[in-house]
Amino acid sequence: MRITLEQEIWFSPKASKRLSSLKPVFKELLHVHQDYIDGERSLDCPYWYSERPHIGFLAAAVWRQNGTALEEFGTHKTRDRKRKRGRGDLYIRTRKTGFECEAKRLWLPLGNNAKKSCHKVNASLHKAVGDVRNLKIRKGLALCFVTPVINQAKTRELDTRRREWIKMLNQAPEYDALVWIGITKGQRLFGDKFKHFGLLLAVKEVR
Repeated sequence: MRITLEQEIWFSPKASKRLSSLKPVFKELLHVHQDYIDGERSLDCPYWYSERPHIGFLAAAVWRQNGTALEEFGTHKTRDRKRKRGRGDLYIRTRKTGFECEAKRLWLPLGNNAKKSCHKVNASLHKAVGDVRNLKIRKGLALCFVTPVINQAKTRELDTRRREWIKMLNQAPEYDALVWIGITKGQRLFGDKFKHFGLLLAVKEVR
C-alpha cells in the first residue's frame, strides 16, 4: 500500500518577506519526500536519517523550484576569535532571495511533556543560530530538522501528542517558520519499537 504524506506550513507574523518567499520550496519538500518514499516502495523513509540527507532533500526542493543550492559551500568561519576557512551546510538561491544556512538534526522521542520536547527543539535550533553567526556574513538561516518518534505502545496517543507539541511550538517566539511533513493519519508508520512518522523543519532567520 502506498504511504501518502501531508503538510502544514506556518510563518511567524515577524517572518521577513525574504523568508516567506521560500514557501514554494517548503511545499516542494513534501514532494521530494513523497518521491523518495514512492521510489523505495515504502520500504524506506527519510525520517530516520541524519543531518546531511535532510540538507540534501531541502537542496533538491530548491533545485526543483528552479533555484540553485550548494551543500558544504566554501566560506570563512570565526573560530576561537579567528577567521578561518571552512564550509557552511547549505547555500540556497531563488529568483527572489538567497541564504547561507547552518543546520542541526534532532531525534526526538515524543513523550507526555510537550514543553520539554519544545525546549529540546529550541536548544538545537539555538546551536544552529550560533553556527550562522560564526559565518563570514554573520546572517542567514538556522535550520533544525526534527524527526519525532513515538514508542510503539503509545501510537494511539500520536495525534494528540503531535498536535499539542506543534501548537506549543507555534506559540514560541524562537521560530520564524515551521514546516511539518508527516504520514497521513491511519496509515502504517515506519520503524519497530520507535515509530517514525514525519519531519518538522524549524527555521529562524538570523539578521
